[in-house]
Amino acid sequence: LEGAEPAAFTQWASSWEGGKKIPAYTPKLFQCSDQNGKLAVEEIYSYSQEDLDGDDVMILDALSVIYVWVGSGANENEKKFAESVASKYLEGDVRPRPEMARIVKLEQGKETVEFKKIFEKWDDNLFKPVSLLLVNFRAVFLSGYFFLGSNSGRLQ
Repeated sequence: LEGAEPAAFTQWASSWEGGKKIPAYTPKLFQCSDQNGKLAVEEIYSYSQEDLDGDDVMILDALSVIYVWVGSGANENEKKFAESVASKYLEGDVRPRPEMARIVKLEQGKETVEFKKIFEKWDDNLFKPVSLLLVNFRAVFLSGYFFLGSNSGRLQ
C-alpha cells in the first residue's frame, strides 16, 4: 500500500515526499500581442492548437516548463515582451513548481513532442503553407469578404 512503506525504506530515499500528492495542474495559454499598438497579454481559456496565433507570441505554462512559442509573423517587440513576461511570471508565481522549472523558447513549426502533448489534439500539418492558406481563406470567407480580380466586395 502506498504510504505504508517501512521507515527503513523511506529513510534512504532523499526525494521521498511521504505520500504527498501534488495537486493537479491545468496548463494555461497566454497570447502576447501589440496588434493595437499597445503590448498586451491575454489568457486563452479552453485552448487548442488553433489558438496559437502565428502573428503573435504565445506563453504556455505547463508548470515545470514555461514555453514561449514564437509565431512566424511575430514582430521583435512581441518577442522581447513575451520573454520578459515569461520570466516575471515564473519569478512571481506562488504556485508550487518543481525546482528546475524553466523557460523554453520554441519557433512555430519547430515544436517539441513535449509541447505538442500538452494539447488535446495536435496536427503537424496545421502550420504548413497549404494549411495556412486554407485557414486564412476560411477566415476571409467566413468573415463575409471575398475577392474577385481587382474588385472586392461584401457578401450580401
